Amino acid sequence: MLRIRAALPAAACALALGAAALPASAALDLAVGARKIVKNQPVSGCNAAAKNALNSVLSDAAEIGSGDTGEWRAYGAPDSSGHSSAAAAVHCYPIDDGYVVTFTCAVETPPNADTASALCGKLATAFGGGP
Repeated sequence: MLRIRAALPAAACALALGAAALPASAALDLAVGARKIVKNQPVSGCNAAAKNALNSVLSDAAEIGSGDTGEWRAYGAPDSSGHSSAAAAVHCYPIDDGYVVTFTCAVETPPNADTASALCGKLATAFGGGP
C-alpha cells in the first residue's frame, strides 16, 4: 500500500511535466506593418483609405473613439462561436502637408492561415498611397 501511495504523486508529477512539454494548440502572432508617409494629401484621405482597406481585407471597419481620431480597427470573420481569429488597426497621423499611416495586425494560428505580417502586407497593398 505504501508503494502505491508513493507512486501516485510521482505519476501525477510525470504526467504534468509531460503535458507541459506538448506544443500549444494555438499561437497569437502580432506584427507592426509598414509605415507610409504621404505628402500633399489631407488626413481625411487617409481615414477614407484606412476604412476601405480594412473593409476589403477584414470586415466592419470602425473608427476608435469619438470625433476624428484617425485610429481604425477591423476584425476577421467570426467563427461558429462568434470569435474572430484576426484583427488589425490602421492609424492616420497628420504631418505638415500630409500624413503618416501605420498598420498593426494580430492573428491566431491556427485557425487563421495568414501570419500577422502577411495580413499587414495585404492591408498596406489595399491602402495604396506609395511607400
